[in-house]
Amino acid sequence: MAAGGEQLYEISKLNFEHIKYGEPCSLTESVILQMSKDVRFQREQKDISQLLAQCLDVCHGTEEMVKNRRKVLTIRDYIQNYDNESLHWMSGGSVGDGFRFKTSDHDAMHTMKYIVAVYEEQTHLIPVEDQGKQVVYVREMDCRPGYVNLEIPRISHGSGFTSVFLNAIVPLNDSMYLSSDIYRQTKVDAFQRVLNVGHVSHGPCSTVYSKHFGRSVDLTDAFHCISWPKAATEWIHRPRFYGWPTESMIEKIVRGGCHLVPVGDKCSPDTLLQWRISFASAEQMLVHSLTHPQFRMYGLLKHLLVQIEDLLEYIIGDSDIVCSYFIKTLILHAVETTPYLLCSENNTYLCFRFCLSILIEWVRSGYCPNYFIPTNNMFLRKVHGEARQKLLHLLKDMYNLNWMCLCVESPREMYIGKMLQQSQCSISTQRAEYMRDVDLFHECLFSLHGQTNNKGFLSSMNRLLVSQTDADDFIAYFAMATALTRIAGELLLEYNTTRSNKQKYIVMKKCRNLLRPSALMCDSPGMMVLATFYYLTGNYRMALQMCEQTMSSCKIYIGKSIQATNGAVESLEDTSNTRKYVSMTQHRNCKQGYTFYHRFKDVFYSCLVFTKNNNAFCLPQLHQEVTRYAYGVYIPPLPYAAFLSFLCYHELGDFRRRDNELLNLQIANYDPFQGGHNYWVVHTLLGICYQIVGDKSSAIAAFTESLLVMPEFNPAIERIEDLRNTPDPVD
Repeated sequence: MAAGGEQLYEISKLNFEHIKYGEPCSLTESVILQMSKDVRFQREQKDISQLLAQCLDVCHGTEEMVKNRRKVLTIRDYIQNYDNESLHWMSGGSVGDGFRFKTSDHDAMHTMKYIVAVYEEQTHLIPVEDQGKQVVYVREMDCRPGYVNLEIPRISHGSGFTSVFLNAIVPLNDSMYLSSDIYRQTKVDAFQRVLNVGHVSHGPCSTVYSKHFGRSVDLTDAFHCISWPKAATEWIHRPRFYGWPTESMIEKIVRGGCHLVPVGDKCSPDTLLQWRISFASAEQMLVHSLTHPQFRMYGLLKHLLVQIEDLLEYIIGDSDIVCSYFIKTLILHAVETTPYLLCSENNTYLCFRFCLSILIEWVRSGYCPNYFIPTNNMFLRKVHGEARQKLLHLLKDMYNLNWMCLCVESPREMYIGKMLQQSQCSISTQRAEYMRDVDLFHECLFSLHGQTNNKGFLSSMNRLLVSQTDADDFIAYFAMATALTRIAGELLLEYNTTRSNKQKYIVMKKCRNLLRPSALMCDSPGMMVLATFYYLTGNYRMALQMCEQTMSSCKIYIGKSIQATNGAVESLEDTSNTRKYVSMTQHRNCKQGYTFYHRFKDVFYSCLVFTKNNNAFCLPQLHQEVTRYAYGVYIPPLPYAAFLSFLCYHELGDFRRRDNELLNLQIANYDPFQGGHNYWVVHTLLGICYQIVGDKSSAIAAFTESLLVMPEFNPAIERIEDLRNTPDPVD
């Protein structure tokens, strides 16, 4: 396979075909030896370890980048949970751990605050503030380790529970129990009814999949259990020879209890009343405590899993036979049972082989011990029979291939295998700074935009008082500016409803002042939101000045995903945007106090994002799209500035300049990073402009293009229908 003019070696999945048909192994010692003689595979162990460490930092983030991601998520969860009396939100999955894979799903666990679960003999441990909540008793009964039943001793009226809870109550003999199956399905049905989005039940989750974003969102309801599970008592007292986790961490985890999620044991003939014990909160705490070399190893194992998914499907017929939770379990066991020096940068390759050997032994024995409850074999009904034998054979072949297993054929681009073969893992200081900045700014822009809790935003400003790094300052200031923008949006509603000119002027002045911190921070979204405010309040000249400034700037664009950012993920050969970043910052970097804030302001800009709950500054021409589209409408700055300028000139009656802005929008539609092929709404903007100027056929064509890019929840189909039903004007 060619890449950048150089032939790269991919190990074909046909080399593993003997496993599928039970034939003798074709990857003999002599075959593997012959492969390793290829110059691209000739690496010393020390060299390959250092190369791997560098590759993993490029692909999964440096230590500083991972810490910053977690800080932003902490702020987001804090804002989400502030003053929320009904539920507690926790970001989970790979994103919560600190990874940003292309395939990362967005997982979140909602702990319902009206419920407190506890063993009956431990009710005295219920905190005073939880005394009025609905209590459920944890019953282990005949459940396999890791699963329990929930008995309801009595209904506590006024506890705030929902109809989902009430519908899931099942009488059994003289008692009442809560059904996980009924609860989960009722929740899925409620999501579909309220959000008008297709949800399906997947494990304990309510899952929605977006074709456009190519990923799913998993939402899990959970009940907090203040008791540490009896089945996990061994975890507290097991001997630990390398000091991880620490005694204080163990104490904190046990004090926090666990969670109960609505899914039963697949090995059981009757799952109706079974709830799974979840240690999601404890696992995230443990992952966040890993050293960066250990976190790298976790990322490498996840990378390998994603790379061989297609191979697993081809050989075994089940791409998910080794799930990501097995990998998390593996890394936790490995870290606990080895000295931390094993996972140092110089031993990256050795640690990888050690972890792979543990997985091989688990598959050989058919037993994968849950990290907290070792008596819970997670391979039951998952890894068994002929599939287990094939998986064992495959993993042994992968192990024998040494680091070449990272070059196994995959439909996904093999970043790590490619970099190792080309020995292009080291990056310049300037490119490392560029990647760090883009990563932090992307996190802030797209993790915080959907939050609606203004009190939570303002409360997060306290972090300015305790911040220890420049990144802390930037995150807190960004949250503050976002909060002020949202407050300005609420005031704008007052502006639109008041009749007094004096009151209108006072409100308008307040709005403008509240929007300025964000406008001073960046051209877009900050200044373009202010420009939109000027348009909505009739100050078209001021709006045009800001649009012109945005369109004339040559800044680096940060897209809705890192993959849509021009230069954020550059190929190893193409570093053009790194050079652009250096040229825009080199004269300022030498100055003391040139911070993240200044680099964000001087070098970058990004999308405007409008959602159903955040549409105060949405142009009236786009209300259909924003209120209909479930995932938020992302509009890049160049097309938006041209569109807003078009509208301003139209209102001013300057049709010559208006038509010139239509040309600018047509050009922006073909921008490689901000154009209509990445953003369906750009075609919609063009269609609206064509409709305004009376070009009906071009408007229909533009709306049709919008539908081709985004067929889900796109009101372009209604726009087309309206145009077709509208009679042509009589000359």
